[in-house]
Amino acid sequence: MRFVDLEEARAARGLRLVVTAGVPSPWSETAKSCFDAKGIDYVAVRLTPRDADTRAWTGRHNAPVAMYDDEPPRSGWAEIVTLAECIREDVPLIPGSRDDRVEMWGLAHEVLGEGGLVWSLRIEAIHQGLVTDGARGFPVRAARYLGDRYGYHPARVDGARARIASTLGLLAGRLEDGRRYLVGGALSAADICVATALGVLIPLSETSCPMLPDFRRTYETWSPEITGAVSPALIAHRDFIYRQHLALPVAF
Repeated sequence: MRFVDLEEARAARGLRLVVTAGVPSPWSETAKSCFDAKGIDYVAVRLTPRDADTRAWTGRHNAPVAMYDDEPPRSGWAEIVTLAECIREDVPLIPGSRDDRVEMWGLAHEVLGEGGLVWSLRIEAIHQGLVTDGARGFPVRAARYLGDRYGYHPARVDGARARIASTLGLLAGRLEDGRRYLVGGALSAADICVATALGVLIPLSETSCPMLPDFRRTYETWSPEITGAVSPALIAHRDFIYRQHLALPVAF
């Protein structure tokens, strides 16, 4: 993977990936990491808040967006995982077993799906940014912007907190017996989703994952109730997945 400007990406063939700039968005990091884990080469373009040209090229407002040859853009996390599998089937991230496959997609959805772990963490960070004037959570300007996009309302916060706790408990329960991987005894996209999500709950070091200072503060000021729900097994799993399968330091 190498970062290029928009014009070079437009002229390229093969896989082009638009990712969020400056922060380790779990959706962008999952997309990158699935291609990285499979050894698929690609060029990446950083999407910034005011980058209208890249949005016009992809036809999407958000990142990540995967552009592969002349195929339609893919922006959903699940369709990007599926694209990675289609490009290189010999390094599978989707289990072959039907039951394992259902489990993998279910766990991944609990983490990255609408209303899931990362979505709920954003509701919490938006709320904290607004009620503390940016002392915790997202900076106020980001909180206001994201609040409209994620359907934030104070009445939704308790539900988001409950979803965070229940999902972290579910994931920790999968690792209680010392297993290395969440599904089927081998690396799957679910492991990657969880590892990248943990990066915004208990951030990697600045050396391993340099990011904009305001967003590092966001991810280091969760309430004790939230950080206390992250089991040591989940942190160990995150560190193992990065060490064995993903690229460090994280580049975005």
